[in-house]
Amino acid sequence: MSTLKADTIQSTSGGAATLTKQSAAKAFVDYTSDTTTAVNGSASLNVASLSDGGVGLTTTNMTNAMSEANYSVPTGTLGGLTEGTKCFQNGAKTASSFSIYTTSGAGAAGDIGNTYATVHGDLA
Repeated sequence: MSTLKADTIQSTSGGAATLTKQSAAKAFVDYTSDTTTAVNGSASLNVASLSDGGVGLTTTNMTNAMSEANYSVPTGTLGGLTEGTKCFQNGAKTASSFSIYTTSGAGAAGDIGNTYATVHGDLA
């Protein structure tokens, strides 16, 4: 078996190399919205800002836009609301932003300590 070692890999024109048959998250964020809406530490990639849209609703604004609004946003939470917690991508998604809504199991909107999302798709 051979070993390839390199500090930098570029395309033949000197730009970013294109990886085929591979996919990586284009953005991710782990944030809190229970006392203030903010990224938890340095837990983000390609995130310019967060916007508080009211109880249970947070919009993530990306630094680099996706090629279109048809991308995947898997979400999750570490709980914190009574009757269980639901977390899902909500509302109008654009190439540069998406919203996450968190509710209790009974459907009451609520802000929680840890919500997270990743973005999969093609950058513009």
